[in-house]
Amino acid sequence: MSVNELFNKANKLFSDQKYIEGLEIYKQVLFKYPKNIRLSEEVNKKIKKYKKLISETYKQSQIDNFFQLEKVGKATIVIQDLQKNLKKNPNDILTISLLGIFYNSTSDYEKAVYFQKLAIKKAPLEGALYLNLSQTLEKNWELEGALKILFMAKILSLKDKSIDYRIAKLHTKMKNFAKADLIYKDLTKEKNFHDEIIYSYCENLIKNKKEKEVIKFIEVYQKSHDINYKHKLILGLAYLKQKDVDKAVFYLLESLDLKKDNVDALNLLGNCYEFSGDLNRAKTYYEEVLSIDPYHKHTLNNLAALYFFNDNIEMAEKYYDISIKKVQNNGDAKYYLAQCQLAQNNFVNGWFNYKNRWAANEFNSVKLITGLEKFYLGTDKKNLLVWSEQGIGDQILFLRFLKNLEPYVDNLFIKIDERLREIVKSIYPKINFFNVNKNATEIIPNSQIPICDLGSLFIKNISDLENNSDKYLIPDTILTKNLKNTLKIKTKLICGLSWVSKNDDIGFNKSITLEILKPILILQDIVFIDLQYNDTKEERSNILNKYGVEIKKFDTIDNFNDLNGITSLINLCDIIITVSNTNAHIAGALGKETYLLLPKGKGRLWYWSTKKNKSLWYKSIIVLQQKILGKWDNPIQTLRELLRRKVNE
Repeated sequence: MSVNELFNKANKLFSDQKYIEGLEIYKQVLFKYPKNIRLSEEVNKKIKKYKKLISETYKQSQIDNFFQLEKVGKATIVIQDLQKNLKKNPNDILTISLLGIFYNSTSDYEKAVYFQKLAIKKAPLEGALYLNLSQTLEKNWELEGALKILFMAKILSLKDKSIDYRIAKLHTKMKNFAKADLIYKDLTKEKNFHDEIIYSYCENLIKNKKEKEVIKFIEVYQKSHDINYKHKLILGLAYLKQKDVDKAVFYLLESLDLKKDNVDALNLLGNCYEFSGDLNRAKTYYEEVLSIDPYHKHTLNNLAALYFFNDNIEMAEKYYDISIKKVQNNGDAKYYLAQCQLAQNNFVNGWFNYKNRWAANEFNSVKLITGLEKFYLGTDKKNLLVWSEQGIGDQILFLRFLKNLEPYVDNLFIKIDERLREIVKSIYPKINFFNVNKNATEIIPNSQIPICDLGSLFIKNISDLENNSDKYLIPDTILTKNLKNTLKIKTKLICGLSWVSKNDDIGFNKSITLEILKPILILQDIVFIDLQYNDTKEERSNILNKYGVEIKKFDTIDNFNDLNGITSLINLCDIIITVSNTNAHIAGALGKETYLLLPKGKGRLWYWSTKKNKSLWYKSIIVLQQKILGKWDNPIQTLRELLRRKVNE
């Protein structure tokens, strides 16, 4: 539809007093023709012609008093007074709007939304009402709806840059970093833009892993502006994300010099020392923050995590509970508490809290918006769409549940990383790979579930987990045989080796080096196969030159992209030695005898819970964990002894 046709359609709707529908058409114009100068003129004409003033049924002093009562925790008294007034005048827009605002403040979002939508219905050209509704939807984590409503407010006030700012912040929260970036770039071109825009812009860049752009932006900005403690704070965070701890500490200390009680800088200093392995110093900084601000969200979560990784589960849960109770809408704490609970096999509470992962800032997956109803186990069979989230390893972990779904579905669809296609087919040959371009006449899904929610359907206790911990991947036996023939090894023990995790956040904590593995590599009668999915040529060459140990690499297999190939490669091995990465999940899902080298502290993920050093999620995996943070001596020596015995069997 052309821009003129859209404007004509909007005019007709406004003439018929269908104002909201008319605004929706203008929203289409904004999206399709963002530079069209006529839009602003048309909107202003409609506002001038159709907008009605809202009766000022309360004096400003009365409204101020309402908000004073709300500040001291007496919002319910305000609501009672407003409800009485509404009974006297059920069409009073100001009363209806205020009820929406104060129900929002009490976290009764259902009632808040009801009254805010009612206010919009009665005054559809009042932009502030859309802003109120958007805020409520955002607080209730209905982010898609909040964004749609924000754009309605934008239509009514096209030149209001504060709405652009709110849209950008919401895009960041929804992990639409590129869209937010475009808006921030425009906002920072404005004259006298406020510092909050700088902080939010840099936060968006950091979350999008563009720390270099943050550093460059702040360095340029500070040449022509006064620098405050938050600018130094941003630089400290950016360098920390780059794992340059020395520079991070330098700028964070400068931030503290500019503001002594700077709790955010103190918290990030704790992060720096935790990353460096100095947990006592990290804890000291976290405790200093809480002495200033007892309910500082990030510090409560960090201190809880510190206790969790040091096996003090009771203290970890204590701080997560405080964080959840004292900080509104704290998705991060609920997500981390869930991992704490799942690690202890507290599945009922763990799965309940795990659903809050989408509201956690540190959770990187983007939620798939399908419009389909959520799948639950029931008597009515469904055409179910399972869609992927998180990393490849996590997806493999939960693929075990595809067969469990069979009694509950007529047709099973999956939307997943293409690299997993052959693996998925081996587990569930009847599966349909979801294609949004399928013809409408074909069978389509009528329900959906993210893949990591499958655990909550089938794992309620340890017994359920034990019944679901057998091997479930079926390798390509022909490819395995061909690879083994290429190797031409018959008598020696074949050991697959994977020693690096490429996870951006915790890969450093989980990874080791071939030098650290030297006591294993020099054992006789073992042939080592490189399973790594990154370039290891230089490291393997160094080990060969120093110790005469060859780690064989199959150049015919792309270890990163060809997951069917790497699965066959793992299958040909007698044993696997690996750190916590995708190969660990593949080996466990194949039922391959596997020795998992696990760090103490950050990097020890919740699903590596054990019983007598054996993984509860994969029966064939033996877990060898560090006893001292950062020290691999003990697990390596234990593994050396286990392999020495195996070779001598």
